[in-house]
Amino acid sequence: MTTKFKNGLAKQPGGAFHYCIRVNGKQYKGSTRATDLLTAKKVLEEKRRQILMGECGVRRIPTLGEIREEWLRVHKAVYSTKHWRDVEIVSRLWILPHLRSSRVDRITNGDVLHLRSQMLEAGRSPVSVNDMLKILKLLGNFGVRQGYLSKLPFRVQFLRVQKKPRPTLAAAQAHQFFAAVDRTACNPHIPVLIRAMVGLGLRESEALGMRWEWFNPEQRTYVVGKAKGKEARILPVPGWLWDSIHAMPMRLNEWVFPAEDGRPHRSQFCKKPLQRACKELGLGNLTHHRLRATFASLHAEAGTPITEIQGMLGHKNIQTTMIYVETSLEAKRSAQDVLSLKLGLA
Repeated sequence: MTTKFKNGLAKQPGGAFHYCIRVNGKQYKGSTRATDLLTAKKVLEEKRRQILMGECGVRRIPTLGEIREEWLRVHKAVYSTKHWRDVEIVSRLWILPHLRSSRVDRITNGDVLHLRSQMLEAGRSPVSVNDMLKILKLLGNFGVRQGYLSKLPFRVQFLRVQKKPRPTLAAAQAHQFFAAVDRTACNPHIPVLIRAMVGLGLRESEALGMRWEWFNPEQRTYVVGKAKGKEARILPVPGWLWDSIHAMPMRLNEWVFPAEDGRPHRSQFCKKPLQRACKELGLGNLTHHRLRATFASLHAEAGTPITEIQGMLGHKNIQTTMIYVETSLEAKRSAQDVLSLKLGLA
């Protein structure tokens, strides 16, 4: 006897409801194992959801908006707060208004080029446009890893950006710089944090996350116990920095630089005082990451082997370390003077 299904359900002689669903030309049948209609309907909806989400062999291609929500949910506890917020803000302001409802596999080069043109027409800089493209590719590649796509459906080149000289702090400017930071900082932790980034070459997150337990008073060393590369490294602490850190009022807290809530200060904590000090001295855009480059450059000028600088910075690839080492203006001037002597023009 042929079973007649009504709204995808049919009651069998044994009393249980069976379901029959057709999706994309393919039929799915089975038992709900439920004897009452209300429960059977709930099982039917769950089976339909599983089929649409690919759990029964059919993969539903999500929209870009859905990919974004999935990325934000999955990576909130994985990436840094700053990176997560950058993805959330840029995608919300620029990507979603144009591509939210577009299926991720149907985004074309034309769609991305149009979005790029709109940002430029709105007065956004090429750097901002490239940041948007990076995030769009990040979301697309996440879709590839999740199995929604076999490859990115678009291929758009980044805009070429004229690079500017990257500032670093010269050794002769150190005293003036630290004095300016002391004058402009309203929190006593800021001057010491900035000194730690210059004296140890720490990333901002590593400096903010310093712990008292990672200091060794006997050897005067500090262990970077939580680093970007997931590998701890031991750094000798120079005397001037050791004195600055241990001159701060001690709190009953595991963190060296705790905020009012007992947790470490948040990202960009030193940004404004650093900007004020740089503006006062005319140092340009000397960010906290350029302080890390200052550490590398000053060590290179002092003759420290590049492999030692690599170890202190925590780089796995020495080519990355070379990016951080900047040649000072004085070194370039000295080289020019030597050449002038050789040419007999000095």
